[in-house]
Amino acid sequence: MILITGAAGQLGTDLCELADGLGLKSLGVDRSTLDITSPGDVAAILAGKRYDAVINAAAYTAVDRAEEESDLAFRVNRDGVRNLAEACVSHSIPLFQVSTDYVFDGKSERPYREDDPVAPLGVYGQSKWEGEEAVRASGVD
Repeated sequence: MILITGAAGQLGTDLCELADGLGLKSLGVDRSTLDITSPGDVAAILAGKRYDAVINAAAYTAVDRAEEESDLAFRVNRDGVRNLAEACVSHSIPLFQVSTDYVFDGKSERPYREDDPVAPLGVYGQSKWEGEEAVRASGVD
């Protein structure tokens, strides 16, 4: 069983449909079911079933509004991701974290690669980058 967070969003919806089309058992949850900013909520949902993987499509994605709502952007994109990563580590569940090209400055003439240097230009990109760093620091697979 695959847990897909952010299932009500554009990416989450597509991931749930893809899993279904491939015949994979999945559980799609949105923020009404799972608040990733709550360590207790995250721990509870992972303790309830044995998941083969977690795909995190949950995110604060209002790029322009993030400048005014930076606390919320960081709470979801950094702290929520950290909660997922730490819970996945404790349950030995692989985590797939979806990021964004907003972690880069947009000046490259070629498509970005994972190992390119980051240079976020705003709160949204910075919050997503710090979420990536939280995943790396957790040691999750």
